Amino acid sequence: MPVKFSEEYSISTQALRDTKVFDVILDVDTRVFVDPALLGLSDVPEFSGARDKVKKYFSDIITLLKHSKNRKDMFWKEADALLTFKEFTGTCFGYSQKGTNGNSIGAVLRKKILETIKELVDEGETDPALFELLSVFQENVGCDRISDLITFILADEVLSYTERVIRVLAVPSVPFDYRGNIYRICRNQYNNKPLLLLPDAILSPLPVANCFDDIDIVCAENQRVRDAISAYLNLGEKRHLSKADILSFMHQNREFRQALISAYKSYPVKPYDFNEDPAGEYVWLEASRQYTTRFPLALSNWEISEVSDVLSVTEEICRKFKTLIENNGLHALLYDNNGKPKNERAAQLLFFGIADCYCSANDIDLSREPNCGRGPVDFKLSRGSSEKVVVEIKLTSNNQLKHGVEKQLPVYMKQEGTHEAIYLIIDNGHPKVLENFFRFYDHLDLDLKRKIKIIPVDGSNKLSASNA
Repeated sequence: MPVKFSEEYSISTQALRDTKVFDVILDVDTRVFVDPALLGLSDVPEFSGARDKVKKYFSDIITLLKHSKNRKDMFWKEADALLTFKEFTGTCFGYSQKGTNGNSIGAVLRKKILETIKELVDEGETDPALFELLSVFQENVGCDRISDLITFILADEVLSYTERVIRVLAVPSVPFDYRGNIYRICRNQYNNKPLLLLPDAILSPLPVANCFDDIDIVCAENQRVRDAISAYLNLGEKRHLSKADILSFMHQNREFRQALISAYKSYPVKPYDFNEDPAGEYVWLEASRQYTTRFPLALSNWEISEVSDVLSVTEEICRKFKTLIENNGLHALLYDNNGKPKNERAAQLLFFGIADCYCSANDIDLSREPNCGRGPVDFKLSRGSSEKVVVEIKLTSNNQLKHGVEKQLPVYMKQEGTHEAIYLIIDNGHPKVLENFFRFYDHLDLDLKRKIKIIPVDGSNKLSASNA
C-alpha cells in the first residue's frame, strides 16, 4: 500500500510545515518536478542562491558553445561534460513506469541538445532560459529530464536540505558520500536508495515552461509575430504548437524567439497548491483512503484459487469504483476547481488507490503499471504467478478507445500471460464517443469480446443536488 514520508516516520503536519518539505509518497513515483521557474520562490536557506546557480550553469554551457568551432574541440567536449551527469534516483519523482527510478540524458540526446543550442547561439541567442525551455522545442526532452538535470546541478543544496530535515525531524539516518562530502540522510526502504527531500515550493506537476507551446501565451504582447506564425504555419484556430513548429520558428524568426523567452521570463509564477492539486497527482491517495473507509467492500467471502476467481474479485472492485464515481461523489476528483477534466493519469491513480485499499484488506496482490517490454498496462491484479487479470483505464476524452481494446489490451494480456482483462471506460463528458465505441465493439471478434469485459462508468461532472 502506498505510504507517505510522514506516515513512515510518524511526522506531524506541523513539522512538515515548519521544514517546508514535500511529503513525498515513498513507493510510487509522483509526477512532480523541480521547476526552474519556481526556484526563486523558496525561502528555504539551502536554496537561497539556487536560481542564480542554475542560470550560471546554463550560461557556462552557452559560452562554451559560442567558442566551439566543431564537435571535436575542447569547448564542445566541456559543454558535453556539463550535460553529462549521474542521475539521482532518490526523489521519487518523475515518469518511471514502475517504482521510483530517475532519468538522465544519454550521449545521443546530449548531442542533439548541444547541436540545437549551438545553432541558436550562432543565430545570436545567448539567454540561459533556452535550457529551461528545452521541453518546449527539443524532441525527446520532457520536464522530467530538465528536473533531473537541475537536481544534479543543485545536488549539494538538495543533500544539505535533506540532511537538515532528517536531523530536525529525528528520522534515522545513514551516511551518504557524494563527491567526497558525507551527508546524513535516510534510506527509502521501498527501493533501498537514498531518500532525497525537497521543499514543496519548488515543485510542480505542471512546469511553467509547458505553457509555452500555446501561441496565445507566447505572443500575448506581439500580435504581429502571432500573425506571421499563423500565416506561415496555416494554424487556423489551432492554439498549441508542436515542438518542431516552435523550433522551426525559433530559427527563422528572431522576434518569435525573443517573444518566447520574454514571455517565459515574465510569466507570473506561484507555488503549486498540493491541497487542491488540479493535476490530480497527489490527492488521490488520501481520497482513496477516505472513500474506502466510508464505503467498505467485503471481499473476504471469496475463495481465490484460480484466474476466474481473481477476475470476479477484480470485477467486483471495478463495479464498486463505478458506484463511487456515479453515486458517491468520487467523480469530483476527475475535475479541477474550474470544472476542467484532469488528465487520464488522475483517473488511473484514483482507481489504483481505491483498488489497493480494497485489495490489501483481502490479501490480493495488486501491481500497477507493470512493464514487460512493449508498453505499460495500467494495472495487473494477481494472486500467485498464474492467476492474473489486467485492467486498462481510459477516459472518453482519449481518442484511442478503439485502439485500446483492439490492439493494446491483447498485447498486454499476452505479455502478462493471461486471457482475462477488464476495460474500464470513464465517460468524462463525451457520451457520443462512448456510443460510437460500443457500435465498434459490437462488431469485434467474439473471442476477443469474451476475453475483455467492458465496464462503462458515468464520470460526467454532475450538478450538486441543490442545482440538479
